[in-house]
Amino acid sequence: MTAAIWLGGVTAAALAGAVMLVRHLNRRHVAPAAGVAHGVVAVSAVAALVVTLWGGGQALAANTGAFALCLAAVGGGFVGVFRLEGAAPPMFMVWLHAAMALIGIVLTGYGLLM
Repeated sequence: MTAAIWLGGVTAAALAGAVMLVRHLNRRHVAPAAGVAHGVVAVSAVAALVVTLWGGGQALAANTGAFALCLAAVGGGFVGVFRLEGAAPPMFMVWLHAAMALIGIVLTGYGLLM
């Protein structure tokens, strides 16, 4: 059950992030509230993931994916700091954040569902 909640939360966060990325690439305004909502949903999903993995006995892929998602969260924090300062974040940081999140989603989903 917790894996299903995590998967729903992370899917919602990923879709919101994809929408923000497309808007950013098209040089359209990205509302700060969208970034905050993306972060809150993502952190909630990672918290559900930690609860799922806490008992141990999970596949190595799930633990590796959780680590990748934590790295993605750090990258997202850097992107958020740039946004709070009113500057556009470096695109390599945005792509690195997205890539780590996707790697984490795939690995963790594989580890939890297989």
